[in-house]
Amino acid sequence: MKRRSAVRSLAAVLALASLAACTTPLTMPWDERKPALTGRVWRWTETLMSDGTRIRPAAPERYSLEFLPDGATRVRADCNTGGGRYETTPERKLALGRIAVTQAACLPGSLGDAYLKGLANVAGYLFDGDHLVLMLKYDSGTMRFVPLKR
Repeated sequence: MKRRSAVRSLAAVLALASLAACTTPLTMPWDERKPALTGRVWRWTETLMSDGTRIRPAAPERYSLEFLPDGATRVRADCNTGGGRYETTPERKLALGRIAVTQAACLPGSLGDAYLKGLANVAGYLFDGDHLVLMLKYDSGTMRFVPLKR
């Protein structure tokens, strides 16, 4: 008799555990609906300085930034390419290390130097929908990026 009671109790506990598993949401270490720095290539669309100056590339496809999971970056600055390292914190601070780029002479009107200068002054990041916003040091401005479609 005790054995049947123990089996029934165990069956009841398993049934409740199964029910709880079906109704309890699965928590993941990430939320796929939220954008992330890594896993995509970002295209620069504009820099807005705190004094109102707005810099927009005429050919945004020539300016990109990619954050790799191993802490490396890949950069395209008009006719030059390169890379470096980055570090983030849970508070969304972002530090881009020195970015080494090729030294080709781009056509007149290139914003490569302005783009690289902005990246050298990044202090943090946030997301505006699926757009990436890089905050510049001393609240001097922001750089905006959109994800490239693959």
